[in-house]
Amino acid sequence: MRISIRVAFAAFIISCSAPFLVAAQVPFDVAAARELVLSNSAAFAKATAGLQAALLTLRGQSFDGLPAIGLSASGSLDYGTEAELIEGLGASLRLSASQTLLDGGRQSALYKSAELSVLAARESLKQTQLELVGQADDAFYAVLKAEASVTAALSDQTASELRLTLAQAKAEAGLMARSEYLQAEAEAASYGTALIRARKTLASARARLASLTGLPATTTVVATDSARYDALIERLSSMRDDEVAGFTAGLLSLASSNNPSLASYALASRKASLAIDAARAGYAPVVSAGLSHAMGWDAERGVSLGTGSISLTASMNLDLWVTDNAVSQASLQAVTADVDAKETARVVALEIEMAVNELFGAARAMESSAKALAYAESHYEDALERYRLSSASQAELSAALALVSSGRTAL
Repeated sequence: MRISIRVAFAAFIISCSAPFLVAAQVPFDVAAARELVLSNSAAFAKATAGLQAALLTLRGQSFDGLPAIGLSASGSLDYGTEAELIEGLGASLRLSASQTLLDGGRQSALYKSAELSVLAARESLKQTQLELVGQADDAFYAVLKAEASVTAALSDQTASELRLTLAQAKAEAGLMARSEYLQAEAEAASYGTALIRARKTLASARARLASLTGLPATTTVVATDSARYDALIERLSSMRDDEVAGFTAGLLSLASSNNPSLASYALASRKASLAIDAARAGYAPVVSAGLSHAMGWDAERGVSLGTGSISLTASMNLDLWVTDNAVSQASLQAVTADVDAKETARVVALEIEMAVNELFGAARAMESSAKALAYAESHYEDALERYRLSSASQAELSAALALVSSGRTAL
């Protein structure tokens, strides 16, 4: 019985952990990482809820423009008279409706402001999505970069261990001074330390990606096929300065119509203008119409259709200093919103220009880095062969290996 319980418990544990074990073995690419980051993000959920709240506010604002309808009912019982108690029963029903006819444009401004709030919430959701996608990309490619660093560090360590083996053989044969052998040992240990650091960096990168996606840190990431970008990289690296300037101008044009930060501040500026209109509505009178009709019933006379009334009222606030203050506050907010919009446009333009410079710089550096690494590897092979034949010094081989290491890192 005890054995069967253990078997059942083990089966339960395995069944519960199976999805995680499968996820750990199934490779996933950057697109899958983006989807998981979005689905696990509290910020994205809050931005989505913010959009829903803005839609509900707009809906409520539209209701404010409809007639206000009310219905009330009451009952009564007269007592203390000579009549029968049942004859003292009575009831009444009143229906009322009112509609604002003129408010100086306040309701219209508030409704348009609510519409802009919906648009702003959509842009905020878009901005949050772009930021999370950026985080997913950074975390994903950080893992790939860390993996490449581990591979490079492992190659450096393997080369340093080979050199140490050759140095040990030379030292035992009396062909090398002990100081040179100790130098080889020290360099091998240094490359070993670099490998440890690279593995720790990889572990940290995997932990961050796991935290964002919810997948285990052991999940295998799939590198993007960089070969499909070769033609684009070649095109970018060969573009003239005037072509780069045109490329940058095109990106700025796209940003002016698609960048959520710019759109949000532009919407904020428009909302501030509408707030001024709403505040100025305090100078105008408010005119409204009303309808009221009452019906009654009592035990003696039965149902009575009752009477109704139609009213037209006008009111106006005479404390105009309060309205002046509200208009001044709204005007200052509009100035602030306009300044923020212009500053954001300047920052976005600068960021795009910097990003373009980095893009073209990277494209032009890739080809030269690849050539430099190929040269360094060829030079190292030649130095290693000459070192085996004792025609190259320890320092020459160390310099050749360092050149290969820096070339791998650069690429």
